[in-house]
Amino acid sequence: MKEALKAKDKSRLSVLRGILTETTSLEKESKGIKTDKQLYKLLQKRKTASSNAVREFQAANRGDLTTKENEQIDILQGYLDGFATTTADEVVGAIQTAIQEFETEGVTPKRDKVRAKLFRPGGAFEDKILDEALVAKTINRMVHEVAPSKPRAS
Repeated sequence: MKEALKAKDKSRLSVLRGILTETTSLEKESKGIKTDKQLYKLLQKRKTASSNAVREFQAANRGDLTTKENEQIDILQGYLDGFATTTADEVVGAIQTAIQEFETEGVTPKRDKVRAKLFRPGGAFEDKILDEALVAKTINRMVHEVAPSKPRAS
């Protein structure tokens, strides 16, 4: 924040002040930011809000406000890029391991059970920064490959 103040970078200051305000507000509600994953999600949420604002400003033909929001999106993306995220290969490996553990136990792996195992406390994805849509699609695909669903009787 000091660097942004010294450089008189208004866009960066605005983003940082917004993040600081939001984290302070969350702390007052006893939902403070305690993990990198929580901070990452907060930054994603702010980026999504800015993206929505850009669409509204474009529809209202407000180029000045669109430019400001796009600057903020770039700054937020820069912060998001600084986080170490789980790769697609790591996601596949963790899902394979979970499925193999179910099979070793003699249990047919089901989507919900695999997901619960991965995200539970102590699970492979606990507090990991990852694309949850990718995880869901990969779990669905891999569970289906291992135990294809049976056609429903009519």
